[in-house]
Amino acid sequence: MNAFVNIFEFTKFRKFLAEYQERRQAAEPSFSRTEFCNLLGLPNTRSYFNDVVQGKRVTDNMRERFINVIGLKGNEARYFEAMVDFDQGKTAQVREAAFDVMMRLNKNPQAIVDPDSYEFFGNWYNSTVYAILEVMDVGDDVSELAAKIFPPVSEKRLKASLELMKKMSLVRKDERGFWKPTKDSLATVQQSKSQMVLQFQKQCLELSKQALESEGSESRDMTTFTFAVSKSAQAKVEKAAEKFKAQVRQIVMADNETPTVVEHVNLHVFSNIRENNKPSGTGEA
Repeated sequence: MNAFVNIFEFTKFRKFLAEYQERRQAAEPSFSRTEFCNLLGLPNTRSYFNDVVQGKRVTDNMRERFINVIGLKGNEARYFEAMVDFDQGKTAQVREAAFDVMMRLNKNPQAIVDPDSYEFFGNWYNSTVYAILEVMDVGDDVSELAAKIFPPVSEKRLKASLELMKKMSLVRKDERGFWKPTKDSLATVQQSKSQMVLQFQKQCLELSKQALESEGSESRDMTTFTFAVSKSAQAKVEKAAEKFKAQVRQIVMADNETPTVVEHVNLHVFSNIRENNKPSGTGEA
């Protein structure tokens, strides 16, 4: 691990670079930002490091130079590369793939998600409101939103949701004064088993129950079936589920028409037989 700073404590590579340079200079006074530029092979561009910290795009070539100057190896180097892609990725697919890599490499994936994100995923309606903003014009008056969102959410909670998303820079007001998303998608990772994600998924299950029991005419398609298969077939089913999720994401990202509806998809695939003999501690007598 790097002697000056733990890279896995960061999710933004610019902040990591600034912190690394500051701490290394504290230990090595000659390691100024100008000296950093010299080591990067840019003796005539003394402002380059400052420009990067302030938002200048980093090319693939310069990314490798940063890795070499800092001395990052193995997973640390791959994590830095992923942070750059997560920050600079031109498409949602690139950013989400980079986030996947960051979550896999970080031994404490919860550290990647800040407290505001925990709050965001703590209530199902936050992500729903985020999506609805694509199809509805919502300003400071949320009465129409409260009348349309299902299941029902109070105006007080809807306003708090908008404030949270504003704080997280997920939404901003357009020229007409309506809240609109600022990002293509919210990156969550299947590999992450944090309490934040589990709590969000539990709430999504409750949403499915409410949708099943409602008498409205909203779009819904719910299917449940149980089957016995071989291990090889089980692997194929799980692979098919992953393919389905990828196809849905692709359809959503390729949709160039103006959004008019908000859909919610829950997909559950699990075994009804434990693979060990350990009791779960719960169950019916």
